[in-house]
Amino acid sequence: MRTSAALGLLFCCSWAVEGSTSQVPEIALLAVKEPEALEGQFPGAFASFTGPVPTEDEEFDVQVPSADNELGCGSYRIPKTPGSPRKSVALVQRGNCTFVQKALKAQEAGAAGVLIAFNDESVFVMGGSNDTQEDDKVRIFSIAVGKSLGDKFRHQAASGSAAGGFAAAPVVFSVSVYEQSLLNISELFLIMLATSLVAAGAFFSTSDMKQTAFSTAIAPPAEEVLEVDSLMAGSFCVMGSGMLVFLFFFMNYMIYVIMFAFCVGGASCITQFGSLVLQHFAPRFKQRVADVPLFGPVSQAELLAGGPAVILVTCWLIFRNTEYGWPFQDIIGAGFLCWMQRTLRLPNIRIASLLLTAMFFFDIFWVFISPLIFTKSVMVTVATGGDTGESVPMLLRIPAIGDPLGHDRLLGFGDIALPGLLVSYLRRHDLQSHRRFFEGYFFPSLVGYFCGLCVTIAALVIMR
Repeated sequence: MRTSAALGLLFCCSWAVEGSTSQVPEIALLAVKEPEALEGQFPGAFASFTGPVPTEDEEFDVQVPSADNELGCGSYRIPKTPGSPRKSVALVQRGNCTFVQKALKAQEAGAAGVLIAFNDESVFVMGGSNDTQEDDKVRIFSIAVGKSLGDKFRHQAASGSAAGGFAAAPVVFSVSVYEQSLLNISELFLIMLATSLVAAGAFFSTSDMKQTAFSTAIAPPAEEVLEVDSLMAGSFCVMGSGMLVFLFFFMNYMIYVIMFAFCVGGASCITQFGSLVLQHFAPRFKQRVADVPLFGPVSQAELLAGGPAVILVTCWLIFRNTEYGWPFQDIIGAGFLCWMQRTLRLPNIRIASLLLTAMFFFDIFWVFISPLIFTKSVMVTVATGGDTGESVPMLLRIPAIGDPLGHDRLLGFGDIALPGLLVSYLRRHDLQSHRRFFEGYFFPSLVGYFCGLCVTIAALVIMR
């Protein structure tokens, strides 16, 4: 999952403006100062024909034309807010006339800028008219905003209205250009978490080669280890492609199956890890408690470890769509990823090269080429849950730090699990050849993985 996907899907923006040799600012940041109920920072998209962007310390009042001219296609006047030194900005609806005509009408009305509310949340850069001279007449800033934000502003700014549960008071805001840093601190934390999980997975994968008591306790039994061969490496691509297409067309139903599998699988992995640790440090908990059909014997350790695992999964279900859901999702994901590296094993570098090369082209096709066939990116659509309002939980989440738009930073499990298999193989090779930590291939591969993620995220931000 690409970290800038949510931002790209929201705005669908393009930096290249035809007939212009300079870049026009793309994403607008609207900082609402008043009223208190609406305070916050909201995204918008500058028009390709927008006038000069005001300074961040300049504030504006939102004014709405009369009900018979809410589209802003006819002539109207924008009155100043009584007793306010601030300039006014017109808020109009999309439709009936061009974006440039709306901006010119707002300019004629005496507005310092125009906000054009779209009919949904999919906002894009508003293009100019076919007449370049008409575009050049626009001297005010022009910004597209989503439907929900436009509705809130309209209800608040309507003269003498208290609609939407807000007190009748002017909407006061400022405008600035949103700029995303090459490497946000949240992305750095995400990269460090991913690298740590790859290292932890390699430790679990090679625990059978160490002579310590704890390593022996957590080492996988031989019957649980699945060695990847060339046929299995190829089937990952074929079966993965089939599953992606199936989910693309039936996501409205399958999203809940995926969530159920995530909960059950996550609880199982965490229970197993907890049970192994308990049995090592407290051998008395190895005692069998009961035999459960389809599951087999259940020990005291598994019962004790199962309680926190169920609580963890329940918390994720409750808070999954809130700002508090990310730690639960990441803990469950960590259990998944470490268990996968513990169970799957690459036998040689040839199979590793085959698997990673195949998955490299698999990723390119389903992210970038699939829109030519399916009109939308299959990978991105599936990862974001389509139109279900849910998102596929098979990814790590870190909340934004210092980003006013607050988009979570995301990294899919596949971007950790597949490189992790190679790193685990290299760690096993180092142990077999008795190489020290800094003398073998394990440490350089971890550094390479870390640097590769940094470069990838920076490239995604640069290319938008």
